[in-house]
Amino acid sequence: MRPGVLLVTISGNDKGDFGTRVLDEIRLELLRHHPLELLVDASAVVGVAVSASSEWTQFFALNRATLRRVSVLVGSKAVGLTVAIAQHLSDTGRLVQIYSDPAVFAAYLESAKSKGSD
Repeated sequence: MRPGVLLVTISGNDKGDFGTRVLDEIRLELLRHHPLELLVDASAVVGVAVSASSEWTQFFALNRATLRRVSVLVGSKAVGLTVAIAQHLSDTGRLVQIYSDPAVFAAYLESAKSKGSD
């Protein structure tokens, strides 16, 4: 990965068991490199608790000015809907992009790793 691009992989059922640890790590990366391009592979997520979704929504809303783009790969319609709701409630517009096709996400990831995107 190049500086300013961060890939986060999440799997399982996000019940908020880890608290804000993942978001805290992303915040640290935002301090080092901004604007930050965040890529989230959530294709193996089977569920998201309301508390975890709320944390992500608040994170997007508070950090939209320092995020270049957020690309999220989802593996189910339910998780895609959860991300879409977070996108809407955080008032981030097109900052958050939702992918359901792993091949398209992988191609975008390769592009972001090498030369960035705009």
